[in-house]
Amino acid sequence: QMMVNNPGMEWLQTDPRARDWLAALGLNSCAAILKFFAPPEPVVTTTVIVTPRTVQLPDRSTREVFYKLYEYASPSWRFWGRRSKARCEFENYAAFEKLGIPTARRVACGEVRDVLGRLCRAFIITEAIPRAWTLPQFVDEFCPKRATAESRGLGDGICRQMAALTRRIHDAGFFHHDLVWRNILVTWTPPDAPKLWWIDCPRGGFSRQRRRQIKDLASLDKMAAKHCTRSERLLFLKSYGGDKPLAREVLTYRQRRWPHD
Repeated sequence: QMMVNNPGMEWLQTDPRARDWLAALGLNSCAAILKFFAPPEPVVTTTVIVTPRTVQLPDRSTREVFYKLYEYASPSWRFWGRRSKARCEFENYAAFEKLGIPTARRVACGEVRDVLGRLCRAFIITEAIPRAWTLPQFVDEFCPKRATAESRGLGDGICRQMAALTRRIHDAGFFHHDLVWRNILVTWTPPDAPKLWWIDCPRGGFSRQRRRQIKDLASLDKMAAKHCTRSERLLFLKSYGGDKPLAREVLTYRQRRWPHD
């Protein structure tokens, strides 16, 4: 991986699979990338901007990407001496790939800091996942009431797949920490089974804290309680390898964390 590290100034890392087309566009520094993807209006507040872009290359081919920019109106001491959310997410996507979790392909990530090391802005670029729904959109569209055998089969398949992926990262000691339905995408090309993709993971990482396991499971169950049948929720737990004490612990956490939901 190409890495530019200028202490007190900028840090840039690119994925080898994107290096050629980034170089073709002259995107070899944080300054060049920030200028290329600059929003139409200047950013004057602390904010996060997510922008889908179609990037045209000199050979007239294109790349569909998502550009996420973290902008700080005043340089942030919060990330002094530690990674930005963009950098954490970039590294977590690499962890997903290593663990066999389908995820967005990485393109580049950068940080810009002032001379004191305070974070001024950070960004991450990933390739778009073609023809993807969020998990809530997919369930609402294709299996809203489980009225047919096909819709029930889709629901059961998603439950089993989600359980297997979640078990895999937890067995490796990795926890998403924001494993909500909107951060799960679905692609589907019949007659193949739907495929789940995990995205948007700036706070996850490896940990020995068991409460992170409970939080991941409770975050999934938060929406499952609204969109899934009781049998599907039990199927998820069984496929995950859980038992009744774990189910009670997850339910207790969910009711305490989101009492009005």
